[in-house]
Amino acid sequence: MTTLAAPAVYAPTRATAAVNPVVRWAFYFFILSIPFEMPNRSIPLETTTITGALFLLTTPLEYRASFGRVPSALVWFSAWLWVAIVSGLLQSGEHGVMVLQLLANLLELILVCWTGSNLMRDGRVFRGALVTLVIACTLRAGMQFLGVGLTARHVWTGGERETVFGQNANISALILACGLLAAFGVRHAGAWRVLRPPVVFWPLAGLIASAVVHTGSRGGLLALTAGLLVLLFRGHTTWQRVRNGAAVLIAMAFLVWAAMRVEMMRNRFEEAARGSFAGRERIYPALLGMLVERPVLGWGPRRDAHNLVLEVLTTTGFIGLIPFLTGLSLCALAAWRGRRGTYGVLPVALLVTMFVGTMSGTWIASKILWLAFACALASMPEPWRSRVV
Repeated sequence: MTTLAAPAVYAPTRATAAVNPVVRWAFYFFILSIPFEMPNRSIPLETTTITGALFLLTTPLEYRASFGRVPSALVWFSAWLWVAIVSGLLQSGEHGVMVLQLLANLLELILVCWTGSNLMRDGRVFRGALVTLVIACTLRAGMQFLGVGLTARHVWTGGERETVFGQNANISALILACGLLAAFGVRHAGAWRVLRPPVVFWPLAGLIASAVVHTGSRGGLLALTAGLLVLLFRGHTTWQRVRNGAAVLIAMAFLVWAAMRVEMMRNRFEEAARGSFAGRERIYPALLGMLVERPVLGWGPRRDAHNLVLEVLTTTGFIGLIPFLTGLSLCALAAWRGRRGTYGVLPVALLVTMFVGTMSGTWIASKILWLAFACALASMPEPWRSRVV
């Protein structure tokens, strides 16, 4: 009798030699710092920019593992950055210093994405990166819950939007959303035994979800919901899909319940239903008018478009949009091809979350966006991953 073989499941492989611990822990330290940006600081550089630079300084210790492969997506992102540099130099004007700082930050992020995606080909590093993100977001949510470094800003709809250290509420919500999705991923993969007991996992998930709600970010809440919807398709068997789907539905129900109980968040959604989107309804038409004036090379990086696609278009025109969207598509394709891996559709969920979140905010220079890109590229199965430039 002929038996059918089980479908092959891809898992990030352990390299022939373990990744140098200095490089590995420097990478984890960078990820740990992502939720703790401090806009109101006394030093000129952001903390995550410093930790990212420290990580890059260690990569020569693992030169072949860090730089040995160049994913095609990174080539396209580099082409987009080159266009941004040209556009910025030609049209920076009085904002030259700010433009150069932004371009330098983007260059660092592309390098971090390149090296991070290569290092996470090692299953141990991939697992450690996700666990670190969960720990970081749990600490960040705990600070908000306990009022440590709490920043509360009153909004005209009523209530207060909460963050810590003066962070932007919208990007804080996106980072926490990715941390919650990572918690579901590592628990599903059995990568962190601490999260297996429901008595541990659900309070942790509730803490992070509650922090997202209290940021008052409508885009962040919708992005988290979109990511959770992707996780409904986790599992390789019917029972796994039912069990995982039930867990996701519980989390989504809690989000809805919490959002409706918080007056500030409820009022903000009611305002959105009446067509008020914090000025975006006026910003978007103005940006489209600017695009018509300079469709080829854009206006250079000098403003916040509150939308990732419009940001790329108005900054670099259609010449820059093509390579950026190509790189983004290749990241999505890599995550999709790796969906049968250890972490299933988690890289897809992270990308969807960031894509939805960046439709109402730019965040093109956010560390969490490029970490999501790196996770997607690292999850690509080996037969496909070998196709590099």
